[in-house]
Amino acid sequence: MAAADAREGDTKGGKPTPAGHLVVTVYDEDAGGPPFTVEGGPGEKVSKMVAAVYAELKREPKPDDRLTCLATGEDVRQYGDLHLRDYASGKCRDLVWTFVRDTGGARA
Repeated sequence: MAAADAREGDTKGGKPTPAGHLVVTVYDEDAGGPPFTVEGGPGEKVSKMVAAVYAELKREPKPDDRLTCLATGEDVRQYGDLHLRDYASGKCRDLVWTFVRDTGGARA
């Protein structure tokens, strides 16, 4: 089982995560603090998970925002058409993302 697979009994906000769902952990580099999670079934599109991240952040996407896979540094949004299970099996196995808004965070 991948590290991001939910296990029966895991909870988010007091609600159990359905078995087989994948959990994406997101670090908001602008806000700091602990990460938050979004979850989806293995057949969900990555684009839906990106939308869930923005909903959790309570902000609209901007072109210069950076939402990246922590392990690879690759932009998550470019894989919007992939199913979450396919994305997790090859592009970003841990499903740990970082978010930096268009004017925040350190610049390389």
